[in-house]
Amino acid sequence: MTFPHGSFFIRDLEISPRLVMAPLHEITDQPFRKFIKEIGGVGLVVSEMISSEALVRSARKAEKMMANTGEHPYSMQLSGSTPSVLAETARLCEEAGADMVDLNMGCPASNVTKGGAGSALLRDVRLAESCVSAMVKAVKIPVTVKMRAGWDASQKERGEFLDFLHMFEAAGIEALAIHPRTRAQQYEGHADWSIIARAVDAGVRYPIIGNGDVITPHDAFRMDRETGCAAVMIGRGALYNPFIFREVLDPEFQVTTEMRVDATLRFFRILLELLEPREALHKIKKIGSWFTKGIPGGVAFRQKLNQSNDPEELLADLEALKHMQAA
Repeated sequence: MTFPHGSFFIRDLEISPRLVMAPLHEITDQPFRKFIKEIGGVGLVVSEMISSEALVRSARKAEKMMANTGEHPYSMQLSGSTPSVLAETARLCEEAGADMVDLNMGCPASNVTKGGAGSALLRDVRLAESCVSAMVKAVKIPVTVKMRAGWDASQKERGEFLDFLHMFEAAGIEALAIHPRTRAQQYEGHADWSIIARAVDAGVRYPIIGNGDVITPHDAFRMDRETGCAAVMIGRGALYNPFIFREVLDPEFQVTTEMRVDATLRFFRILLELLEPREALHKIKKIGSWFTKGIPGGVAFRQKLNQSNDPEELLADLEALKHMQAA
């Protein structure tokens, strides 16, 4: 079984291959996007969610989230619920070199939804329409949306997400990624891919990108086959295995433990190149533990990872772990 090669378009932007790295909070920053593009197989990368309210205040952290290393095509994702602020920050994304700007209507975190942003926008279609319309009018680049199946099970069962799809079409969005869990589900249970298929069958003019529970290459094949989506978006699966996009495209591609350690080394070096040492160390500890799961000697390395405050020492430990795989 192979994933159908080819491309899809977001307005006039050709995305090839039809695989998208999902926006992940505090994960898909500049170093991670550079790393995942280097490994290959991904057609589009998306920034981590950027607060429009923080960005309009020129908050340093939000501004840093906009940084990129020239990866294209590249989407910046905004969260917020004030149309004028979203319009202003969409323009900032355009000026910063984004190829498109995405509105987050899927984040279930209470610190986001309590302000009416993220998946809370699914509770107010008129406000959601105002937000999307303001962004579309503010920029020349495509505006896209990432949403959930609904706020709760009752909204999902009423099929209200279809009303949003048609509203988005009238407002002028150029692509939609749908994660078919409700906000109430958070990340529990199973993603209901039939929702993605229903979104595709709705016949809107823009492409539907499927997202949710794509952990293995087989999952990507199955989502493509079962839903007819224009592209598959992968999130957690790329944390467990950053080679997943390559494996989806080439079932013969074999990932060895030595390759996995090499990739972890490369990621650490990118972090040290692009971030301040303290911030790089934090990311090394957070993501290094995912990358080394299942590797012989990985448990001992992760113990050192948690205890060490010296990035160079961790690089030396990783080199030792690499030699262990080759022995």
